[in-house]
Amino acid sequence: MQAWAEQALVLLSGSGLIRGLVAAIPVTIAVAALAGWRQRVEGAGLLALFACAFCLWLILPWHPPYLELQQSSLVLSILCWVWLVWAWARHVLGEWPAPIWGHWIVGTFLWVLPVAAVVVLLLG
Repeated sequence: MQAWAEQALVLLSGSGLIRGLVAAIPVTIAVAALAGWRQRVEGAGLLALFACAFCLWLILPWHPPYLELQQSSLVLSILCWVWLVWAWARHVLGEWPAPIWGHWIVGTFLWVLPVAAVVVLLLG
């Protein structure tokens, strides 16, 4: 079972489609939150600030020299991604904020991500 899980992680982490979707979700959250901030939706400003900061963190070319720092950076990125998606979901489910088109795009990407993961695993 462990070998299958390791092989699945290698397939998923090497897939350009999965990597693109995982990277696109914070960007779409930032766009939706910025649009909500412009319409003065409560809570959208802080979400937009964190989403933009996280997007900058993801594109910075920082490669620490030590393996421990690389692993810490990866764990921090994963935790921030999960927190951002959780904060977005709480924001959307709490108020049903405007503009709805931005949040539909985020929701669509979040729906497509597990479907794409299953397709990548099946195609191998």
